[in-house]
Amino acid sequence: MVHVPGGKLLYGMTREEKHRAAVAAGVHPDMLRDHSNRESLEVKAFWIDRYLVTRGQFAQFIKETGYTIITNGWVVGWRELAGSWPADRPGTEALPMIGVNAADAEAYARWAGKRLPTEAEWELAARGSDGRLHPWGTAPASSACYVGRGNISFSSTFPVGSWPAGASPCGALDMEGLVCQYVRAIWGPQTHILVGSSLFHTQPYSRMVTSRFGWIPSMRNYVSGFRCVSNDPPAGGAVRASYRSGPRVLPETLSMRKDLYMKQPITLHGTETTTLEMRVPWFPESVWLIDVPETKFGPWPGANMWPEPGTEVDWQVTADGQRASYVRERGRQRLAFEAWVDGNSVAFRFDTRNIEHDDRILSHVCMKTISPFFSSQERIAQGVLYRGKFVRVTDHKAGFRPNWRGDVRVEDRQPYHWSVDSAVPPGNHALLRSYDGTAFVARIGSGRCGVWGNSSIPCTHLVPMDQNHPQAGRVVFFIGELDVLADQLR
Repeated sequence: MVHVPGGKLLYGMTREEKHRAAVAAGVHPDMLRDHSNRESLEVKAFWIDRYLVTRGQFAQFIKETGYTIITNGWVVGWRELAGSWPADRPGTEALPMIGVNAADAEAYARWAGKRLPTEAEWELAARGSDGRLHPWGTAPASSACYVGRGNISFSSTFPVGSWPAGASPCGALDMEGLVCQYVRAIWGPQTHILVGSSLFHTQPYSRMVTSRFGWIPSMRNYVSGFRCVSNDPPAGGAVRASYRSGPRVLPETLSMRKDLYMKQPITLHGTETTTLEMRVPWFPESVWLIDVPETKFGPWPGANMWPEPGTEVDWQVTADGQRASYVRERGRQRLAFEAWVDGNSVAFRFDTRNIEHDDRILSHVCMKTISPFFSSQERIAQGVLYRGKFVRVTDHKAGFRPNWRGDVRVEDRQPYHWSVDSAVPPGNHALLRSYDGTAFVARIGSGRCGVWGNSSIPCTHLVPMDQNHPQAGRVVFFIGELDVLADQLR
């Protein structure tokens, strides 16, 4: 651990700093709305871990305590791609622990005789007292942390301490650019949020000590890690560890398999719950998930409530993976779902009976994108097609999340969400554009729809805006020119 002297902290960013950062990145200033706002705070002295908690350390914690991490719907798809579990895999001991939620991090910290830092403590350790935007100074530096541009495998990582030039004023390492870190929130409704940035963040404003990510503290994802703090010095004094990270190997850039486009079929795979996997061979190391539905609908819990009792479904998938379905029945109530592959798209539909508000079921369908070519946690890849052009979410205000309270649709401005609500007229789709601009994924509804999502595990929702909504939709996986895709969106 390293010592952080107490004192005054210039916390957050000023409005002018946010505006300059947005202009430099070519995005709307609202993209920085989740960065902490400037405050002058007094912080007491404390000690902080020099390194992120590693997989070896977390494995020891599990071994000694018997602690279990319950698998939930948010780890479907990415955990196998990241190769992050189990934590005790030989050769991974010095890699940062990922895929934890706030409760996991707090449990480890208690076992270690420590605690999680507050936002203010973490930020003081990361930037010192002079208001700098990076641990090492005021300007970005490619020698101080990995500068991500997308198109890398989800298994990409570095041993902790691999970027010594990125040390903060107190000597803490990897405060930016490796994995995000759970801290105790000091503002807002969340108890914990994620700070810092990861290898998979691509925008310069994400790689600042003021950046904030999150959704709910119970979420586990491929960028969530942590470190601990203590009010007291470590046992044995501030002895510098002998650990050295070794040579640094940068991630390789992945390429799409455009030679496989429309030549090898998309396949469908059922999971333990109402989540359906879609594997697309021309997008390697990728998986798309649709939760059908995501939350409670009728008498049945949805995918994100798994492994609660009642979330399981009996998927029927054909041997060739071209069609998948399930049926849920309770008394006179029925919920049936069917999906099938049609060339470069997956079509789906519901059949509901005697379920209240069953015409809203498409609002409960969540599409999660886990792909090196599309998975922007910064809204860069998300958008819509308007007048023949791709309109990015980042070009406009982050928007509101549509929500329902009883029978009334309301606009709910929640942190870490985005929506396309007033920027362009409602269409029938949401669109993802690959980092290189040569491929698209479209989620298509049956009529006029609002579009929204969150950024923690990049997800996309369509909210039907007309009455008597058809209970059907499509997902199109496309490589080529945007004007050709536009014909499929009509």
